[in-house]
Formats: sequence, structure tokens, C-alpha cells
Amino acid sequence: MRKYPKNKHRITLRKFKVITILFLFFTAIVCGQQQAYKLLYNTPASDFLPDSPRKRKVKSGFMEQALPIGNGRLGLMFNGGIDTEYLVLNEITTWMNTSRGMDEVSQSGVQLESYKHLEDLRKATRNGQYGTGKNSIESLGTKYFGSKTKLGNYAPFSNIFISTGHNSEKVEKYQRSLDLETGIGSVNYKIGTTNFTREYFCSYLDDIVVVKYKSDGELLNLKIKTATKHKTKINKASGNQIILEGETPMIKNNMEFMQIVHIISDTGSIQTSSEEGVLSVNNAKDVTVYISGYSDYLPNYPTFKGRNFRNDTKNTISKALEVGYHQIKKNHSKDVSNLMDRCQLNLEFQSSGLTTDELLKKEQSSELENLYFNYARYLQTACSRGTAGPSNLQGIWSGYLKPMWNSDYHNDINLAMNYWMVETTNLPELFSPYLAWMKIIAESGKYTAKEAFGAKRGWSTGLNSNVFGFTAQNEHGRRMQHSGAWLSQNLYEHFSFSRDKKQLEEIYPIIKGAAEFYLEFLAPWKDGTLLVYPTWSPENDFLSDKFSKLNKQSYGASYDQQLIYNLFVDCIEASVLLNIDEDFRQELKNSIPKFSPQKIGQYGQLQEWPEDLDKPDDDHRHISHLIALHPGRDISLLTNAELANAAQTTLNHRHTIKGSGWTTAWRISFWARLQNGNKAYEFYKLLCKERTNLNLFNGKDYFQIDGNFGGPAGVCEMLLQSHLRSINIDAKNIKEAAFNGYQKDAENQKHFYPVVPDDKLAYAPYIIHLLPALPDVWANGSVKGLRARGGFEVDIDWKKGKLEKAKIYAINGGDFRIYLDDKLSKVITLKKGESINWNDN
Repeated sequence: MRKYPKNKHRITLRKFKVITILFLFFTAIVCGQQQAYKLLYNTPASDFLPDSPRKRKVKSGFMEQALPIGNGRLGLMFNGGIDTEYLVLNEITTWMNTSRGMDEVSQSGVQLESYKHLEDLRKATRNGQYGTGKNSIESLGTKYFGSKTKLGNYAPFSNIFISTGHNSEKVEKYQRSLDLETGIGSVNYKIGTTNFTREYFCSYLDDIVVVKYKSDGELLNLKIKTATKHKTKINKASGNQIILEGETPMIKNNMEFMQIVHIISDTGSIQTSSEEGVLSVNNAKDVTVYISGYSDYLPNYPTFKGRNFRNDTKNTISKALEVGYHQIKKNHSKDVSNLMDRCQLNLEFQSSGLTTDELLKKEQSSELENLYFNYARYLQTACSRGTAGPSNLQGIWSGYLKPMWNSDYHNDINLAMNYWMVETTNLPELFSPYLAWMKIIAESGKYTAKEAFGAKRGWSTGLNSNVFGFTAQNEHGRRMQHSGAWLSQNLYEHFSFSRDKKQLEEIYPIIKGAAEFYLEFLAPWKDGTLLVYPTWSPENDFLSDKFSKLNKQSYGASYDQQLIYNLFVDCIEASVLLNIDEDFRQELKNSIPKFSPQKIGQYGQLQEWPEDLDKPDDDHRHISHLIALHPGRDISLLTNAELANAAQTTLNHRHTIKGSGWTTAWRISFWARLQNGNKAYEFYKLLCKERTNLNLFNGKDYFQIDGNFGGPAGVCEMLLQSHLRSINIDAKNIKEAAFNGYQKDAENQKHFYPVVPDDKLAYAPYIIHLLPALPDVWANGSVKGLRARGGFEVDIDWKKGKLEKAKIYAINGGDFRIYLDDKLSKVITLKKGESINWNDN
């Protein structure tokens, strides 16, 4: 055998193999994490967008395949077309087919003096006048309370077409992608020996869309055209700009808007065309396109008008040109990365190298599930930031003149779900558009509360709303709803995660106004208990054999009672913390014991209505009467197992999932709160695979963004929960320690009445429950930067389904307890900036 001289630098074959294996292992990890932050495709998206998604069989594929960018105010989708690039631009305030600038009362949409007919409506309810007949609850509700003001719909802003003249048959190595870590979209392909590249991003800091085309060989010859689906007043190409002005049709006070497309090419020439709104760029190595646009909207009730949109558009372009492409891109990438890096989910997987559409075909893919979570956080940064309007049913992306459900604000589960994960995934500043809009709703809702229901205090809003302060009841009496409690829940949750009293001072007038309305609107039922009526349990029907499936209007729906109790407790806590409104606080406390109870029905289910009308074969997508389980906190296996088991029975009855993704998403959180990780995962997997389009937008039949947000919010609930409070700080087990919102009636074991909270609940430590619903399939992993109520951030690592270590950081300082494996820690106190490590020992 040949012998080699000893050399400390010599690498043996064995060492080489070890190093190679380790290199491949860590490369797989790094690539895996890169893959978890990128949407990737080998083909362009469709470039044809029909005017209405209602013709579902005519779907073009654009909304299901194109990739989104945005900055909260502007949203753009690009399809990456080879011959022609199709860009759809939206602006969050642009609406049509409604009214603005009316007097304060009329702007709310309320029917004047509807309150005079409230007792007639309640009498019909007490007499059981169901169905759709002449004197039914529904017909009376439509006649006297249904708004005559058109709600209108969210509207597209403009379309931009960029033609290259490239032949798709000659293209090689095509790739279209969206980097979630930087918020930059890209297209790359090769023709002959020339590489063509494109970049797309929408800067929040500079409030502008940027598109860049580059070539490293053959010169670019582009034709850039703008258009709008609305009335065009100006579409003029001059110099290196295309100026577009238009107006959306309104019933009163049309909405005006302006867009400027500014083109720069240091190496090519720019020429105008005889065609309206067209510029040509010839013989260029690179072309940069800046896009800015504004409407005349201002969030001032009731005018909603007054922005100097022309000056703002021009000034934004001028400032962007001063900053320059490279600095705008650098600032944008850093800005998005700072938000994305705060919270990181790392499920154990090796990168498959598959494109996103190929990932969707896999039977099970932790890679896809990780990507879906990150995509949701990216979409949050792109569609809810620094504006006067929250994300709507389509977030901010819609190219339709007649979008499904008007792409409006549904003031129940849909809008609420859009903001669940803002808190848990460490994006609290993205809540500001919701809060800004809620101030408008509370102002408008005062007129609705007074005119519709005769309330002298507080505010009210119905099921649907828009950016113009619509708070009236839906035009159809079948959908009478009072959404103030639902909308207010998100407000107090926002404070709960920070415990910042300045935030509490800002939200308190809004939630107080919501509670004041319910104090006046709650009415005694035949049994003497207080409940809401008329109302409905969202979208579900009852006694359909007798009154048809249109029979929806009822009384005392369980979800109403749960939400109002939640709201009253929030207001009691807030008044204690702020040391104000002691009389109001007592009024709330006096009201709570009179509430109609939650009831367990004949099948062991949590009843949806006061009467036991539930059916085991009911497969309706809504399960709103479990809202106290999630996102509420008053039904828990750990505090009142009987109600939690009843909720589980309801979930088992509603096991068949039909329709949109939001209902799939909500079930993830329900099962997570029931500490069933495998069942929660089953629905998360279903959401990621079966309720998802090629671009991972939620909704197979039509895009609706709430599922994109609700699913990952459920993942957070699987890994960390913090909704329970330790009102008894000396108790050693969680059932004795945690506040229990419902107590069993001594006379009827199936009835549970809400509990009046002690003032000390306001200061009770939150209980941080680690890995409450970890599924078997995610045996190993970690998550960084989840937020817990009380003002804490939490990092968690787990192996073989068990906690390995956790680290809790104090954002503002405070007390908490840790719950893990049926063990409850003592109260732990951390000062601001301090942290503590925790393991399973």
C-alpha cells in the first residue's frame, strides 16, 4: 500500500465524505428556506381578464395565475407575458356605483325613522312570523330597515400593456417568480444568446410602482399603453410620460383619479404614437417604468373628497425620479425584509426544487405549507399598510367592474379574519388601516343607531360596508345583522397583544360606543332574558322544511350573545385600566347576568339558536356560533370542557366542507383551540391544496383573500395560544387559575350563563400555552417571533413532537404564566427587553 506523508491540511476520503454530506445537508436547508420564500413558475400567466367573475365558466386564469405586489394603497398584478405584459393596477380607495357627499345621516345609508317600526318587527319575531310572506320578519325588515342607498363596489384603477414583440416559440429558460422576502417580482427568459429580465415592485416608502426591463444583448423595442375601464377624460402620451385621467361612475359625486406612467431609458429613444395613450421605446438596453396614481378620496365623513390627486401624482413621480431606481429598490427590499424577518416558520423539509404549481400536485408537502404561511404574511404587508381603508374581500387586487360580493367589507367573519394574523405573526402596524376605518364606521354608525333603532347612545353597523361609511342594514331583510361587537373584537385584541395604554385610549371610545348601543338594543325575550332581535345566524337557515331555505331571520342567535358578552368584558377591563367610566362599567356588569344563556342541545351540540333547531346533517359553511371558541376566549377545554365538547360535536356535524377557503381556514383555529393538531392540520392541508389557485390566492371558484390570512392564523393557534387569563395567580392547575366566562345553571345543566368579571381580571397575567396543537406530520421544526397577548414575543423549537426550547421576550414588560404538557408555571415577571428560556424539563 502506498503511504502518504502526514499533512495537517490533507483531507482523507472519509473526512471528504463527511464534509460533502454536511455541505449537502446545509445546502438543502438553505435552499429549503429560500424555496419557502419564493413563488416560482416556468410559464406566464393568462393575459385575458373578463369583466365579470360571475361568469365562472369564462374565467381567464389571470386572477388565478398572475402574481401580486403592493404597498397597502397601490396593488398591481403582473402576468409575465412574453409578447405582451398585462398589468392590472388597483388603488384601495377607488369605488363606484354608490354615493358620497350627502348629509351626515343620509351618508350612513339608513332609512329615516325606521325605529318607529322596530316594535312591529319584534312583535313579528315573537309571534314566529318566519319565511318570506307579506308580514314576515324578512319582509318587514326589507320594507322598513333595508337601505335604499346602493352599497357600490370596489373598482379597478387601470390596465397597462407592455409589448415586446418577442416570439414565445423562441423563448428558452422562462422563469416567473415572486420573492416574498424582498417583495420583488421577476421574469427571466432567453432568446438566442440574449437574456431578458424584468423586475416589479411596489414601494411603500416612496409610494410608487416600479417595473424594469433589461437585456444583455439584443436591444429592447417596447410599446407601452395605458387604459381604464372607466370613463376616460385624458389619456395623453407626451415626452416620456403617459397621463391618464378618468372618473368612476357614482350615483352622487363621481370619483376622479389620475395616473402617470413615466418612462426612462438611458440607452434608447422614446417616441409618442398616433394611438391614444401609447409610448414606444426603441433600441434600449434597459427601460424603467414608474407608475403613480391617486383618487380624489379623503377619509372625511361625509364628503370623502378633497385630495389634490393631480398634484400628489405629479409630486410622487418627481420625488421618485430624484431618489432613483437603485435607491428605491434598496429601500423597498430592506423595508419588506424587516417585516418578513420578524416571524419565521421553519417546518423541516428538504427543498424539492419544484415550481409552485408542481408543489400543489404533491400529496403532502411541508414545503408548500411553509410557503403558504410566508405568502400570507407577504400579502399582509402588500395590502394593509398606512391607508384609510382596510383590505377588502380581494385584499387590494381586483380587475373586475362587477367583482364577487362587490369586493366590499363584510363586517363579520371576512373582514375580521383578514386581521387575525396581523397580531400573532408580528405585523401590528398593519392594523392601522382597520383602526382608521373603524373611526369612520363609529361616526357614521351613530346616525344608523339613532334612526334605525332609536338608540340615544352608541353606534351600529350592519353586514356590509364600503369606504364611504355605509353602516345601514343590508337592503334585504333576510340579512339583518348588528356587527359592532364583531368589529370591536379585533380592536381590543390589538391592544391585548401590546398592552400599550395609548392604543387603549384610542380604541376605547369606539368599543364603548358599540357597547352603549347594545345596552339600549338588547331586549327581553319571553323568558325574561336579554337578547338581540331581530338578527340572524349568518347565512344559515332553520325550519327550512316549513319555511324554505330562505328562512334566516331569527332572534337571540348564539354568536350575537357570545360577541356582546366578549365586548362588555373588554369594555369593563378597559375602563378599569384607564380608571374612567365607573358608572358605565357598573351598567355593563348589571346587564351581563340577564343575558340569554348558551345551550347544549339534544345531540350534545352547542345550539346555534335559542331553540333546539340544529340538525346533525347540516353542512352549512358558517359555524358562527362557535365564535366564543375562536377568535373569542370564553369556550375552552381547559376551563369549561362541557361547552368545548359541545362545540366539537357541532364541528363533527359540519365535517363536510363546501365552498370558499375562509370556512376551511376557520376550522383550523377551531380544532387548534380544541387541542387537536392532527384535525387542524387536515384542514390546513385542504386549504393549501384544494382551496388554492396556482398563484396561491384563496378560492377555486373566485378569489377571496380571507382564507389566505385565516389559514396561517390557524397555524399560529396550533403552535401558540395566549387567550386565557390567570385570574387566580396562586392556583397550581389551569382550570382553577384561568378565568371561566360561562358557568352552568344550577337548575338546568344544559344552560350556561355568562360570568360578571371581577375588576382584577384587567390585570390578570395571560397564560402562554406552548405547542397546544402540534400535528404529527410536523414532528420537527421551529418558529421565531410569534406574538403572545400581554406584550411578549415567543420563539419555539421542537423535536419529535415535543418542545425542545422556547424563549419569551418582553416587548413592554409584564406578568405571564407558561402552560405546557398539563403543567402550569408560577407567575413570571419580565421587565421590558428581558427574556427567559424555557424547556420541557
